[in-house]
Amino acid sequence: MTAATVAAEPTNNEYIEKGKLISKNFFSFAIQSFKGPMAASHKVTDSDKVNGMITHLLFAFLLPFFSYVTVKNVAPDGLYDFPISIPFGSFVIQPFLYILIFMAVFIAVNTGVAKLMRVNLSFINVMTRLGVLMVIPTAAFLIAVLFAALSANFISLLFFFIGTSLFTVSSTSLVFSLKQKSTGGLDVYYGLIITTVLMGVFYAIVVAVVIEKFADQMSNLMLWGL
Repeated sequence: MTAATVAAEPTNNEYIEKGKLISKNFFSFAIQSFKGPMAASHKVTDSDKVNGMITHLLFAFLLPFFSYVTVKNVAPDGLYDFPISIPFGSFVIQPFLYILIFMAVFIAVNTGVAKLMRVNLSFINVMTRLGVLMVIPTAAFLIAVLFAALSANFISLLFFFIGTSLFTVSSTSLVFSLKQKSTGGLDVYYGLIITTVLMGVFYAIVVAVVIEKFADQMSNLMLWGL
């Protein structure tokens, strides 16, 4: 037993050290993104892919988590006379997975557009570039969640709309980040049109599904309230 305990200690320490290293790298990644998002997106390497993934995961989680915290603050006190259990899975986990799928499709579309523009970029590289551009919107959503947890509804909604607006800017900027200089092929202007049209169709489908799911959940809550 003593030998097993001694053998396990280095493993635990190793995980802790890796966690510290990942946190340190992500903090540096975020700082560079804040200083110059477009410039930083042009300098990404394969070593930045973990940081890009972390940004996407945080963004996909914070967006539905904000709705969860907001509804949880409003529903028990503002709508009904008794507390109601807000399903975490339906309000957070499922939308989290939907957003990840949406982001994967968005990155795949932009990877295809990059090929049409004769820019040889991999899916991982495009994902990392988008991760750089998503740092600021993700930070806005994080602030929105913190203020929502403090029941500062106006400020939380303000940062939520700021984050949503910045996400639109980031997703548009990705196309310009893909092509740093003229290499022939498809013009950036037409690449932006293709991306907008394809993602507009996909986004409409996703929104319809999410709204229907959210409406079902709210209907169930109202029935329980009655």
